[in-house]
Amino acid sequence: MREVPQAVENGSKTVGFVEGDPEVSPDLVLLDVLLPKIDGWEVLTRMRDDSRTRAIPIIMLTALSDEKSKVQGLRGGADDYVTKPFSSLELMARVEAVLKRADRVGHRDSTRSQIPARKGDKIYLVNVDDINFVNIQREYTYLHTDNDRFLTNHTLAELEKMLDPAKFFRAHRGYIVNLQKVKEITKVGTSSYELTMNDPSKSKIPMSRRQSSELKKILNM
Repeated sequence: MREVPQAVENGSKTVGFVEGDPEVSPDLVLLDVLLPKIDGWEVLTRMRDDSRTRAIPIIMLTALSDEKSKVQGLRGGADDYVTKPFSSLELMARVEAVLKRADRVGHRDSTRSQIPARKGDKIYLVNVDDINFVNIQREYTYLHTDNDRFLTNHTLAELEKMLDPAKFFRAHRGYIVNLQKVKEITKVGTSSYELTMNDPSKSKIPMSRRQSSELKKILNM
């Protein structure tokens, strides 16, 4: 799990962070225009000129709200332009929208490695391998890890398409579970099952009859 924004304090370090390590491939970059040493415009230009970073979505963050600055950023290859001050909800919505557009044009694989989500006033990119299960509570969708719960703007249907079907299973209309995090499967009644997760709380996940039957086929039970 990685918190957003990443703490890179100037333009030259931003370029080094993104371009220096071939194993570093951010899902998205939040780029402040007013960076010391090398400003955000120069970082944007370098990233768009480099084949290794050309496809990475970029959102520009700036206090410059004039039309000329916005046009400069968008023409320079930025995917979106957010002016300060902004709320965490607005930024999260912008991140989600840009990532969705990137998925549609093929910038990333059909399944995601990270899901943007919120806890309090902070936005995180939650690694999908850290997710134990996803559920709906009072019309809100939450990602559950071992020690935290994060709010996401995605619906269960959208998450089901993003998550690897070899690992994640729709156990119930209100739940998606990471099968690699399941500790026990207990029979409940004549034809239904309940999942016990391998998290500290040993969370119990209900399964519908239909999905119980599907899981039996998947696991050859």
